[in-house]
Amino acid sequence: MKTIIKGLVFIFILFSPLLNSAQTNFYKASWEEVLVQAKKENKLIFVDLYFTGCFPCKQMDDKVFPDSKVVEVLNTSFIAFKSDIFKEDIGKKIARKYGVTGFPSFIVLDANGNTIEVTSGYHGVEELVAVLELAKSNESKKQFKAYSKALEGEYPEFYNDAYLKNKRQVPFEVVDAYLKSQKNLSEEIPFLIITGLRIGGEYTDYIIENASSLSSAYGHVPVRNYIASTVNLKAKVFASNNDISGFNKFLRKVKPHFTESEWERFREGFDKTFEKNRGESK
Repeated sequence: MKTIIKGLVFIFILFSPLLNSAQTNFYKASWEEVLVQAKKENKLIFVDLYFTGCFPCKQMDDKVFPDSKVVEVLNTSFIAFKSDIFKEDIGKKIARKYGVTGFPSFIVLDANGNTIEVTSGYHGVEELVAVLELAKSNESKKQFKAYSKALEGEYPEFYNDAYLKNKRQVPFEVVDAYLKSQKNLSEEIPFLIITGLRIGGEYTDYIIENASSLSSAYGHVPVRNYIASTVNLKAKVFASNNDISGFNKFLRKVKPHFTESEWERFREGFDKTFEKNRGESK
């Protein structure tokens, strides 16, 4: 009997790694083939944009994508695709398409190219599963974002260079001239330029004043990330003038554009930026 038990234990130990070896199946093919495969299998498309050396990207690979809950949802209902935004042309083009600034970034589309969700940053297992399930629900209701279906677009040269050649230091005068020539800053390309290149000045006011409608059109996270970046920049200015009243007033203005949990997380960073720069200005 002991021999049998020992044998069973040995077999369990031998094969136990295989019981947890399920992995998210990232489709290794061209973008065109991804679209074809999604149509063929009647699945949505999940895109993971990353770069080598990105710590939260590696955390996703190590902790989240191998999790059984994530594997089940992605392998069953999605064609998963990942691309390095610095090494692969398709990664650069998708990053340009969505004005990507945070990593990892996740895009969910249907097989026809309709955008369902755009988000970024480390997502734990439950958070990512929630995003995926909501995307499935929104697709069933045909609730899509306002992005065009085409991967290419009539982007100005400076925007193309920013994403395809990593030339992100664009003179404000160049961007300002282009934006002032546009009839509607809420259109896709002007929005991408302002948020993707972090254009400030009067354009900051425009994004904040229209944050709700822009979030509905292009996703909550891209708008939130732009506003968060703006707050950190403004914090330095308020701190240099030791203007804590102005800083707090600005925080009250932007707070409605964060969820409660987001505000708890971001507010601490805003305060640290203010205090650090106030100390340096004394």
